[in-house]
Amino acid sequence: MINHKITLEVLTPVFIGSGNSITKKDFSLEGKEVNVYNPIKLHKLFKRDYEDFLTNHFNLTDFLQRSSHRRDIDLTKALKYSVELGDFSIRKSDRILEFIKDPYGMAYVPGSCLKGAIRTAALAYEISKNKNKYSTFAREKLDQHESNRDIEKIAFGEFQNSVFRNIRISDSKPIDNSNLIISKKVDVFKDGNTNNKLNICRESLKPGTKIEFTLTIDNSSKNQYYEADYLLEAINFFGEQYKSRYLSKFAGYKDIYGENILYLGGGTGFPTKTINYSLYGDKATEQISDFLANKFKKHNHDKDKVIGISPRAKKCTLINRNTVEMGITKIRID
Repeated sequence: MINHKITLEVLTPVFIGSGNSITKKDFSLEGKEVNVYNPIKLHKLFKRDYEDFLTNHFNLTDFLQRSSHRRDIDLTKALKYSVELGDFSIRKSDRILEFIKDPYGMAYVPGSCLKGAIRTAALAYEISKNKNKYSTFAREKLDQHESNRDIEKIAFGEFQNSVFRNIRISDSKPIDNSNLIISKKVDVFKDGNTNNKLNICRESLKPGTKIEFTLTIDNSSKNQYYEADYLLEAINFFGEQYKSRYLSKFAGYKDIYGENILYLGGGTGFPTKTINYSLYGDKATEQISDFLANKFKKHNHDKDKVIGISPRAKKCTLINRNTVEMGITKIRID
């Protein structure tokens, strides 16, 4: 067994969802922060007024402002925690997707999330080096092997004997909630125009946060996948492929992050989670467009082929009025 330390430096907001949402009834915009409150404790403070509030269309920000004259009420008694705003475009009626937290309320990143991202990069790299081996899949439509399961069997072996079973990544060390930031979902199109009217926000890890994991590799069989350098090689291939095949098609794109870049978590976009550029090459945009058009019939993804990019919206957020991609980290393996 060989143990390595993995350190991820967050370059742009990273979101790992818990599956829960913080609604407009649960948070209040106050200055440069979002304050998240405990509803049971709010009820103890406001009693019948709070019950009436829950049945109407008002948001908690307005409710608390209208109740600010109540000097007998100490809101700190109901406060769960506060999170910094990434940008002032966030609205008091927005919905906030919650970051995953451990039983003690601390943010963390599951090791399975990081392992999945590395696995996707390794699979894309494997396909690019052995195209004939996967040519049968390349002749099929994308929706015929959406899960990649059959492709992975050829690349890594049956599940019970997969080479990745000998690669284990721990959950990250707990991350202090002061490293969270509220990031708003923003779509950016080919010409640089954006759609920031979406009402979805995310609790995300703020740029500059360091995330630490333990990577354990059983390299007794001397497989190439059990070498840290090879995993970094695959990660760099996948990142460069994404830049050249997708990001470079957007107006004004510049690579400012360099090497060892890994996209992590939710809201990063379909291409960062898939192997389609390795599998389909120049036909990838057409395949992705047809797949998305069939899966999301109201979104007119069939038009992506004309634009030359699919999906046509790059997934971004706003930090201090600057538009940045979601989920960019720099990985280091020691």
